[in-house]
Amino acid sequence: MSAAALIALPLALLLPSPAPAQFAVARTVRAAPPRLGLFGRFRQKRAVEAAPQIEVGAEIPNVDVEIVPRTMLDDEPEEDVEVRPIGDALGPGKTILVGMPGAFTPTCTDAHLPGYMNRAAQFAQVGVSNIGVVTTNDRFVNEAWTKALEACTGKPSTLDMYSDGDGDLVKALGLVDDMGFGLRLRSKRFALVVEDGVVAHVATDPGMDEMRETSAEKILRVVTPAPDYSGIESEVDPAVLAVAGALAAAALAYFAQNPPA
Repeated sequence: MSAAALIALPLALLLPSPAPAQFAVARTVRAAPPRLGLFGRFRQKRAVEAAPQIEVGAEIPNVDVEIVPRTMLDDEPEEDVEVRPIGDALGPGKTILVGMPGAFTPTCTDAHLPGYMNRAAQFAQVGVSNIGVVTTNDRFVNEAWTKALEACTGKPSTLDMYSDGDGDLVKALGLVDDMGFGLRLRSKRFALVVEDGVVAHVATDPGMDEMRETSAEKILRVVTPAPDYSGIESEVDPAVLAVAGALAAAALAYFAQNPPA
């Protein structure tokens, strides 16, 4: 061994050895559990800029909606999509516009839309010329939703389906709400009875789940004319009324003089 090596060896033994390398330890940070609410609301509702809620006597706003064809191909060109003002889509006479929070959502699918599908003929019998259903879903979702319900009920729907994808109509009606995380801006659940473009009845239900005032049964009662009894009395022969009155008076006189034991 050389002299330099003999000198370096003791020095190496005297010097401290280098510290071992420090490695970062990965630490998993778990997010706090979300705050659950009705229908999975994970955050507070946000304010929505919209017109005041439409009232009886107001004209239906002139806002365009997409008409969902009864049969629609997925590859339909964009320029062939039918877009019309909601008043033109509903048409003249007595019509009903029903707003629903969303396609395939539980209450809309299990009760609200099937209710109107099943009672369409009854509405026609009391003078309703058209029933339109609007959501903020796109037309492809609304078409798939309608087909799914037709398969469940076993009969085709006669309702008109409208898509208000940007929410312009429900904002103009003042019937829009923020439904929470993952749902965002949606139509409120509502039913409008419209006569020649003028609102004759407004019904709403709060939230995603409740359905009372806007159900098909309730609105059918609203649009069903009350029985007319005004002509019944005039159809009775006056002579018959006179005889009946005389008999009633005689009976009262008899029992007054001969009270029952």
